[in-house]
Amino acid sequence: MFFLGALILVTGLSELQKDRKGFWGYMNIVISLFIFFVSIQGFLLNYRGRLVLKEWYNEGK
Repeated sequence: MFFLGALILVTGLSELQKDRKGFWGYMNIVISLFIFFVSIQGFLLNYRGRLVLKEWYNEGK
């Protein structure tokens, strides 16, 4: 997911460099930022969930 966001970001930046300052260049950048946000949020929630489960498991011992 993270690499998909990077690919879309590069695509959007290349569209803007080609002097095609249209809708799709900016839209690709916005979409890539959203994908980065979702990817990082998913990673943090998954990591936090593992920590909670690890603490819960260690309390039972």
